[in-house]
Amino acid sequence: MASQKPGSGAYGALADRQSMRWEITKRAGAAERVAPCVALSRLPGAGGEELGRLLAEKLDYGYFGREIVEKVAKGLGVDHWAVRGLDENARSGIERFLLDFFRGYPFSDDLFLRRVTRAIVTIGRRGRAVLVGRGAPFILGPETALRVLVVAPREVRVERFAKKKDIPLADAEREIAIVEQQRVKFAEQQFHVQQNDPLLYDLVVNTGTFRVEDAADLLIEALQRRFPG
Repeated sequence: MASQKPGSGAYGALADRQSMRWEITKRAGAAERVAPCVALSRLPGAGGEELGRLLAEKLDYGYFGREIVEKVAKGLGVDHWAVRGLDENARSGIERFLLDFFRGYPFSDDLFLRRVTRAIVTIGRRGRAVLVGRGAPFILGPETALRVLVVAPREVRVERFAKKKDIPLADAEREIAIVEQQRVKFAEQQFHVQQNDPLLYDLVVNTGTFRVEDAADLLIEALQRRFPG
């Protein structure tokens, strides 16, 4: 299991490369300052995944989409991957954070949610990562990450979704409604928040008025201003 990788394909490789970089830094004994993360939540069809991947490429960060985080949590266990190379002080700090986090909210005793949360917290503590979905903006605090909600007008999202899936607009409308409901329910049930509440985020970016490339540049500038040095 230890040789298995959490990601697959080009963007899985970004995550794997980041894991190796963390380990090399640890072995070298380098006192590298922990760089911040970017945590994205998104409306379906708003281009959040595309924006996250582009950000990771431009920043030379690891990319951790929902599928990768779930694979880490479900298949490998964080101790086999993201925690590798952490010293005991860092591990203890993560454990204390998780205890406080789950004590402070009326979460269900969901082992998978705990594993996902552990994965996100650990990646956040390692730094230099873009995380998309799975409640990352609700788990990582403002001292750790730039938290962003990616939106676009509904008609724009429906058109993009239909084009991406190669389906009629009516089908895209129905699918977007289902995904929206699932995400709202996940945020409410697991984190007791409204996903689309702008006060939960540092920034809201509208890809209906900004191209994904321009939105990425804006977020990079915001990240540098939010975490100078």
